[in-house]
Amino acid sequence: MKLGPLAAIQPASRLSAVLAASCFAGCAVAPAPSAPEELYYSRNGVELLAGIEPDAPVNGVLQFDTQAQILETHRSYVRIRTASQLEGWVPRDLLINDPQRRALRLLTRQCETLPNQGLFRSRDTLNVHVEPYRWSPTFYQLTKDQGFQVLDRMLVDRLPAAAATSRRPPAPTGQDHWYLVRVPEINQAGWLIGNMAYADIPLEVARLAQGLAINAYFAIGAVHDESLNVSKPTWLWVQSERRDGTYDFDRLLVFQWNSRLDRYSIIRRDSRLTGYLPIETVSDFETQHGTGTGFRVLIGLDGKLHERTYAYVNNRVYHLGEEPITGVPLRIPPGGFGELYRRPSLPRF
Repeated sequence: MKLGPLAAIQPASRLSAVLAASCFAGCAVAPAPSAPEELYYSRNGVELLAGIEPDAPVNGVLQFDTQAQILETHRSYVRIRTASQLEGWVPRDLLINDPQRRALRLLTRQCETLPNQGLFRSRDTLNVHVEPYRWSPTFYQLTKDQGFQVLDRMLVDRLPAAAATSRRPPAPTGQDHWYLVRVPEINQAGWLIGNMAYADIPLEVARLAQGLAINAYFAIGAVHDESLNVSKPTWLWVQSERRDGTYDFDRLLVFQWNSRLDRYSIIRRDSRLTGYLPIETVSDFETQHGTGTGFRVLIGLDGKLHERTYAYVNNRVYHLGEEPITGVPLRIPPGGFGELYRRPSLPRF
């Protein structure tokens, strides 16, 4: 199953008491009991405090998915009891409720067969969110340079926190690019802000990016350098010159190692595209030019979505053709975990 690239983005309506408590964290409230049967789950690295005083000792550190019950609340803090009977105070916005946890599990299942669009790393400490909004609860925190897999990229309306509880969503204040990602350490999919990530690609290739972010990349082959006695990967990547574009990329480039020049050279460049993720690659791809690596990209042409197929065979890139996609493929809308669509297998040329 694959996710498509053209569905409208709808604001979330599922977030409830957890977000409401965070939004009103500045208001003093008397401690109140919580329903003992209501379950919550911790983000990773959460310190369990003995009290809410600034110098309160730490009773322990909770890891991702630690199950707990809320015993009482005080302003932005809650006192919890874990399944192992540890008790203490934590910031409420570092917990997610049971419906949100179930939704995250569903998202992970829906993303199981999505092709990996490259290993990326966080520029600094970076929160992974339940939904692609800055105020959405976080269920995991990446450390600086920690890696994750990018699955998709989406331009999302920037909505104020009131959108979590309002019946009539407020007007957006702008737009942000978000990545749908998979965190390998916990095998969980989620969302993170796109401008805080960078592609984990060798520096000798990354320096050719001309200051533009790499939005997806793939090793599609290799060239053996006899003088160095090493194999140098051939890289495919896509970029966007416009930071505010509603599409995912407008440039496609393939870089191949040139042993005579002792550096990478561009062997394919397609520009002025209206391209969408995800990109699919297939090994042992048979064509009239021979067998190599096939890759297929989604391109918008004349208001319609087309699948354009290429093949990397014998150190050359061939454009094999393109055809319109029947129907309108849908991608997962933020917070909606919407429909999926099945793309046919790559044809043999």
